[in-house]
Amino acid sequence: MKSSVSQLRGRGFLRDEDLDASRHLSAAELTQQLDSTDPVERSAAVRLLSRAAPPDASLNQLFVERLMRETKLYTKLELCEALQAGGHETAQLLIPLLGAIGRNQHEKPSAEAFKKTSYPLPRDIVARILARMGPVVLPPLIAAVVDGSRTQAVEAIDAVGFLCFYSAATTTDRLAALHALTEKLRGNPDDELMQWKIARALESFNHPDATLILELIVEENANPVIVQEAQRSLALGAERPAL
Repeated sequence: MKSSVSQLRGRGFLRDEDLDASRHLSAAELTQQLDSTDPVERSAAVRLLSRAAPPDASLNQLFVERLMRETKLYTKLELCEALQAGGHETAQLLIPLLGAIGRNQHEKPSAEAFKKTSYPLPRDIVARILARMGPVVLPPLIAAVVDGSRTQAVEAIDAVGFLCFYSAATTTDRLAALHALTEKLRGNPDDELMQWKIARALESFNHPDATLILELIVEENANPVIVQEAQRSLALGAERPAL
């Protein structure tokens, strides 16, 4: 069923006339509007602030704080788009929030087969933003896999896999990512969610280390969902450029 105009506006959907109504506001006034009770006004403030000047750390900090509280779909999307334009400093603001916003994250290996030949976009909203920021954020994400909390690591794995699949990351960063993933897998033999996510992420690498680990999962893992993901990753990894 198609949403009505009032329903869309209640979710923060932004129209050209809504932007026009806020264009005259100063940066200080737009910053205040980030906390408006009207989600459309919040959406307008995010878009106008993000496009008025190159993103800086203080503005992105405001966007991160707003994202932690935001409940309306289209305003969240405006915030995500604005934060995706950030760089290393923005990534450092976001990484501690991996797995901490919303309830859309996987809690266990999914029984639904993912049959597409593309890498799935992370379900965690912060991992999704980071995955779309480009290869500049791959090193801090690798660090989150290695040293972050378990909650952070399982979501960072999704973003690392996505970036290694799609982005123009350097060979050095790709190999560092592969090493981090394989070591994390070895260090967590009883964590099925982490095993499943790493089995999926390894589809991004055509490398003997990835192939060996995936073959071992297929031979030895007792969870058929993880085995299925490893089989899929073996097939897709073989089609990737060799590392």
